[in-house]
Amino acid sequence: MQKRKTSQEKLQSLGQKKARIQAQINAEESKVRKKARKDDTRRKIIAGALALEHAEIDAEFGTAFRRILIRFVSEKDRKLFDF
Repeated sequence: MQKRKTSQEKLQSLGQKKARIQAQINAEESKVRKKARKDDTRRKIIAGALALEHAEIDAEFGTAFRRILIRFVSEKDRKLFDF
C-alpha cells in the first residue's frame, strides 16, 4: 500500500504544481504579447507603405504628409525620407 502524504507534503506538492502552472501561464502571456507586437509592427509597415505610395500619387496629400513628418519626426529620422 501507498503511504499517505502528510499535510506538509501535500502543500509542497501543490506549491510545485502551482509554480509549473504559473510558468505555463507566463509563457502563454509572453506569446500573446509577442504576437501583438509583431502584428502592430506589420500594421505600421503596411500603413506607412500605403502613405508613402499615396504621397507620390496625390500632391496635396504628399505636401501634408511631408509637413507632418517635418513636425513630428526627428531630423535624424527625416533623412530616411530624403528631406
